[in-house]
Amino acid sequence: MLLLRRCHKLKLRPWIRLCSAELIHKDGFIEKLRHSFDEDERSNLVVPTFKKAMLYPDEIAVKDITGEYTYFQLYLAAKRLAIQISNICGSASLSNVTYLCSNNALWVTIQWSCWISGQVAVPLESGQAMDQLRRQASSCKTKLLIATPEFEPLAQELSQGLQSATIILDHAFVPTAESVSSTSMYAKQLVGTQGVILTESTLPSDFYAKAPAMLIYTPNAVNNPKPVLLTHRNIDAQIRCLIGSWRLGPADCMLPIISMNRMHAALGAILNVGGNVVLQQKFDGHNAWSALLGINSPSKQRVTLFLAMPIVYKRLIAEYEKMFSKDSRMVEYIVNHCRHKIRLMATAYALLPDSVFYRWREITGQNIYEYYGMIETGLVLGHTLDEPHRDSSSTSSSASSSSASSSISALNDYRPGTLGAPLKGVTARLISNKGAELITCKNELGGTVDHGLIQVEDIGGDTCLAQTVIGELQIAGSHLVSNSLAINNQQIVPANTSSTQQDNPQDDFFKTGDICAYQNGNFYFLSKTSDVFTVGGYKVYGSEIKKVLISHPNINDVAVLGIPNKLWGHRLGVICIVPPDADIDLDAIKTYCYRHLPAHKCPTVFKTLVSK
Repeated sequence: MLLLRRCHKLKLRPWIRLCSAELIHKDGFIEKLRHSFDEDERSNLVVPTFKKAMLYPDEIAVKDITGEYTYFQLYLAAKRLAIQISNICGSASLSNVTYLCSNNALWVTIQWSCWISGQVAVPLESGQAMDQLRRQASSCKTKLLIATPEFEPLAQELSQGLQSATIILDHAFVPTAESVSSTSMYAKQLVGTQGVILTESTLPSDFYAKAPAMLIYTPNAVNNPKPVLLTHRNIDAQIRCLIGSWRLGPADCMLPIISMNRMHAALGAILNVGGNVVLQQKFDGHNAWSALLGINSPSKQRVTLFLAMPIVYKRLIAEYEKMFSKDSRMVEYIVNHCRHKIRLMATAYALLPDSVFYRWREITGQNIYEYYGMIETGLVLGHTLDEPHRDSSSTSSSASSSSASSSISALNDYRPGTLGAPLKGVTARLISNKGAELITCKNELGGTVDHGLIQVEDIGGDTCLAQTVIGELQIAGSHLVSNSLAINNQQIVPANTSSTQQDNPQDDFFKTGDICAYQNGNFYFLSKTSDVFTVGGYKVYGSEIKKVLISHPNINDVAVLGIPNKLWGHRLGVICIVPPDADIDLDAIKTYCYRHLPAHKCPTVFKTLVSK
């Protein structure tokens, strides 16, 4: 004690704090911080992902083309960038900060830095035309544009027209793992007050309980991009939904090959629990297979969840046929690895061709599970995983053959197009074209789904869940879907929200604009309400035509059009997106349609566009 008093007189207090921090193991700080976060959440506050990162400082958070980055590395980089953002926009000013970034660790850094500074993150899709990017950045009145080096010319051109500030960020901005690994460095990011440990120089959790977090523009709205405003509470609800539905834990590793704007909730879910994510900047079939199979990856970073668009599965199958299909040892290895090491293979936001589904199941022994979601809601319909982790090494060798055969039977019983049931915390219902409620399904706690009853007066006959009900899908969930908010004196309303919904705030259901069927506890997507056409008295769903055409190996995407016709109601037309090297012409597309579709569903007008 005498020595300590003399040290205080010599003004060595900071040195004493540094030494004492080294004497305390990092785990002690982490447990106190975890307790603080738990208290905030029990008080109905929101603890954003960047704060949760401090619970897993030395664990790998993101692996990208440049290397591996721990949670603490990304946190410190985000905090440093947040200071620059606050100097330009002002702290907690809720200004819109736009950014252009590929699928890499810097995307996470920029998002976190916006939130630490108290701003709204506005990610832009770099593949859009310049006019589209300018329109989006202008409509949100951005104060700052952040970009990575590959987008610097684009960012400079945008900022000049908008008269906004610009920051160019590269991977060198992130500190090395060695430079931030000490306990003293970690302790400097914490502050104690009234016996509680908090993250130093960050906004309190009650700020995030009400603040907006992200402004995302819906895709496929070229002439009129629709902004979707998500609050921190919206994102937190979407994250919790996935954590509970997928039984996520720190041993999980996710490989998403999908737009970052569509997977922010899935990314947040895996990072909230201390797992890690593998990000690939551009799709490459060889690299994707290497990541899936865990080649040159430590066991803790081997993929357990794979999320991809249907076109990615299609391209991976083509790569498999070239690389592995003739090697019997690799064929067997791929089936065994995927079946026992990967817990989930899934897709969302697009139609999955049946041919892709069945070929993928032959290759990997896994189903591609389809999930339903929108940017406004996150993923809300799908399939809950029953077990948190699956590893062949932990499976007893004396497991009964009957249980193995039953699991294989369940695998084979699943059929493509099945969207499953509401995920944790989600309520889904179908509404008739007259506005009557046909059926409502609830999953409040993540366990058994309450499937309700089909309304007899709406469909006739007995109330039997085996009957098929068709109606417009509507979604509800506590804090799941954003309400309209004003930012920069501009009223932002979630896309696809009808005027009726705004006038009746007590109706918490979000109108998706999609027609779905319900049977035996599962939902099935049929079509968008705008893609239902009448052809010679028959009702035709545009999605059915699209699903058939995208199963063709040389067609990447399809748009189905209904051309008004006085005699037939509509004539059907299609625009097919084909790759530059595609060996296909209009006659081949017509022949393919007539081979796979009944005559009244076959288009009569055909166009092709070559993709970039």
